[in-house]
Amino acid sequence: MMDRIKACVEAHREEALAFLKKLISCDTTDYHEVNGQIEVEKFLRTLGAEICRIYPDPEKLRKYTCFNEGHTYDDRYCLVGMIRGEGEGRSILLNAHMDTVFPASPDEWRTDPFVPVENDGRLYGLGSADTKGSMSAMLMAVRILKELGVRLQGDIIFQGVVDEEAGGGNGSLACIDAGYRADGVLIGEPNGLRPMSAHMGSYAFWMTVEGKSTHGNMKWTGTSAFEKTLPLLNRLSELEKSWMQRKHELLPSPRISVLQFHMGDGSITIPGECKMLVNFTYLPDGFDYSGEIMRVIREYEAEDEWFREHPIRVAPHHDCGPYCTDPHSEWPVKVAEIVSDYYGKETAVSGLPCGADGRLYSNVGHMPTVIMGPGDIENAHKPNEFIPISEYLDAVALYAEIIYQWCRGGEIE
Repeated sequence: MMDRIKACVEAHREEALAFLKKLISCDTTDYHEVNGQIEVEKFLRTLGAEICRIYPDPEKLRKYTCFNEGHTYDDRYCLVGMIRGEGEGRSILLNAHMDTVFPASPDEWRTDPFVPVENDGRLYGLGSADTKGSMSAMLMAVRILKELGVRLQGDIIFQGVVDEEAGGGNGSLACIDAGYRADGVLIGEPNGLRPMSAHMGSYAFWMTVEGKSTHGNMKWTGTSAFEKTLPLLNRLSELEKSWMQRKHELLPSPRISVLQFHMGDGSITIPGECKMLVNFTYLPDGFDYSGEIMRVIREYEAEDEWFREHPIRVAPHHDCGPYCTDPHSEWPVKVAEIVSDYYGKETAVSGLPCGADGRLYSNVGHMPTVIMGPGDIENAHKPNEFIPISEYLDAVALYAEIIYQWCRGGEIE
């Protein structure tokens, strides 16, 4: 069957590229996802899918501890397309997010981020890898199977979700809350088409250290917020070193990073406040990483009388938890087998070193979940994002074969 799928993908090469280019041409940055959803809905209708729009409702979703506050959803909806099988087969859920980040460092883009450009075997454009390549490949895979006349016993559930990039996940959470379930979940994230059944957790918080501003030439009359902050950062660095000893079968050790640092009121003024956005990654091992961070902060406070009247302020920014589906269980093993057969070399199940919506389908929906998509995560969220065209076409064929085998494909009519 694989050879027939490959031949059909090659025959539909230009159609597959044209659809991906159409999605890239749509501005679907945060709060503008509807521009792309319109095109996906048109495509789903050509597949004969049952279509549903799901608007995330904060009032309904607030019951989940993983819900992220502060997002609104006027004209922002997830698009679900259901293609029912003939019964008695395993179901598959295909998920990719429509939203993209805003173009990073616009002056460094060599092309318009919203104008897809082919060059040297690559397709450039915002969202090409993260994750419009996965989304387009998933939809084209279903098109290929229909073109081949394949009869499936299991259901296919496609979900194009909103609100993934902004520390969200509320789009996927809304789909889970709506009751969609499947025997295997495939999340499209750019990882070079390597099956991954785990991802890191990512927690970010704002930390504000207060000082007392004064003339820069009379330092003794004030208190430098920066000098109060530096020893604490050094302690967090020491904590990171201890965390680096923690090991996981699929994931790297946790790290602590300062993502933003704001201080200073003028050219000759001692800073009266340091405000930082601090991020740490963490493993799905049950360890209280957040508690350890707070312990270090409070122990540092207790050693300096200044903080008795000027306590360090900590406010959460986002929490994207980790997950792990047993890499030796049926769903990850099956995906890895298909990828191995496709490329003719052994492919092991691994893990994604950053966060994604996989956590929601695994931890909230309790479904076996694998992450796999074309492109490289290192090309995402930066200028001149691209996807290798050959890898995108491989994704179409691989997704089609995975659907075929998992949903118990029948003979070609």
